[in-house]
Amino acid sequence: MHRLSRGLHALTQQQLNAIGSPHRRVYVEAAPGSGKTTVSALRFGLHRFAAPTDTRAVVAVSFTRSATEELRTRVTRQWGSASLRWPHRIVTLDTLLCDLLLHLLNEGVLHWPGGHTELDVLDSWRTALPTKPGRIKPVLQVDGSHVIIRTVNESQTASHPSAMQFKKAVSAGACTHDNVREVLQGALTAGPARRTLISYFANSVRSLTVDEVFDANDLDRDIFSLAASASSSLTLVGDPWQALYQFRGARPAAMAAYIGENGFSTHYLNDSFRWGTDRQAWFTRHLRRRVPVTVQSGSTRDADVVLASKWKALWACDPLVLPLAIKPGAGQAQEAICTLLLNEITQNALGMQAVFLHDALVTLGLEREELATLRPCLQSAVAELKEGVQPSLVWQRLTRSLAESFSVVAARQLARKPLRALDLLTLRLANDQLIPGLTCHQSKGREWNTVAVILSPTDASALAHGLDPAREDHRALYVALTRARLNTLAVT
Repeated sequence: MHRLSRGLHALTQQQLNAIGSPHRRVYVEAAPGSGKTTVSALRFGLHRFAAPTDTRAVVAVSFTRSATEELRTRVTRQWGSASLRWPHRIVTLDTLLCDLLLHLLNEGVLHWPGGHTELDVLDSWRTALPTKPGRIKPVLQVDGSHVIIRTVNESQTASHPSAMQFKKAVSAGACTHDNVREVLQGALTAGPARRTLISYFANSVRSLTVDEVFDANDLDRDIFSLAASASSSLTLVGDPWQALYQFRGARPAAMAAYIGENGFSTHYLNDSFRWGTDRQAWFTRHLRRRVPVTVQSGSTRDADVVLASKWKALWACDPLVLPLAIKPGAGQAQEAICTLLLNEITQNALGMQAVFLHDALVTLGLEREELATLRPCLQSAVAELKEGVQPSLVWQRLTRSLAESFSVVAARQLARKPLRALDLLTLRLANDQLIPGLTCHQSKGREWNTVAVILSPTDASALAHGLDPAREDHRALYVALTRARLNTLAVT
């Protein structure tokens, strides 16, 4: 409590009201830079220590690993490491959903192929199985109490594993987070699973905080309802202007309706602490008011980061910009190796990790600890690219070296060389001072002093007419334009 009392004087009345709300259902709407993480961390700690004899968990979830880690770090700093002593925890929402599925399996409400009650849950199949473009997608469904394997015909072409490999992996106890959601969605259409999970929340969770709640989809809202039905304290935190997960079924309007229909006590955090200039404060207020605005033109050289809607736009802009993800389009193994090369460059030039490094290591069957062993090979390849050695020769030498040290890499080699990707990396290596490039989605929750945004003609038109939070592309643009503390620039 001593740590808390030292920081109370710095909190606004809006923040204090949200942190200390006694209601069991609380919704906190937080504008950019308004102290959302601070409020969530303090409210988590209050719930954690308010009932020392209650052994049920205080849990907080967010949708990304980075947001989850940020909240976990803030809670530990504010309340001490004891605040996260088991069963109290801060995890991704995917982790909570996995816990719920495993509970259904262990309670015998559901039965997995092969009788598994423990699962190896992957981020995506493309890191573990060969995939190819097509419309036939293998999925998991629920038939009674059994999880079954089916195929569905999708309306659009995407990369999927073969039905045979999918069945083999699932029968061995593997699945993806999407498969977990498929199973829970099917299970919750029946009473037994719903009753079991309500009982789980009633007996195991006394407080649940959900960060970035407008990224929730229909299944997520159903899970929140189960927790509320169990009389668990439920705190929802978010901003409808910053919902970016429509690609996974997020429906911000449905979330707003859910909050309005279920008796939540609402608290608004309007005061932002991010803006360091009057112009930036004026600019962001006008964005939120949906009025036309113009973004000041500038140079990438003046920015701390460059943002765009797509990685492709970042690679096509000023070569001073080093995007933190690369898509060579030459196969999974090639993409993974190029990501390792990119990570070597981003670590040296920016002190930052490539965005999909974890996926690359999984694809190559490597542990993170093995990355240090790989570094001499990667450093040699980067040096050769910088010296102007022909990319095809650099690739040949690199893959040969990797194959000598890691047999799993040799087994996945493909003939095609990602020359376009290597050319893009070479172009960046000609510059001594590089600027990180991120997508709007990857920038969410982060901030810099000066942010440059690559505006498409469509973006410029949207700003000339005023942004509409009902449109996902407008929300992504809003997120990008509200990351700067001092100044936001438009670049081409």
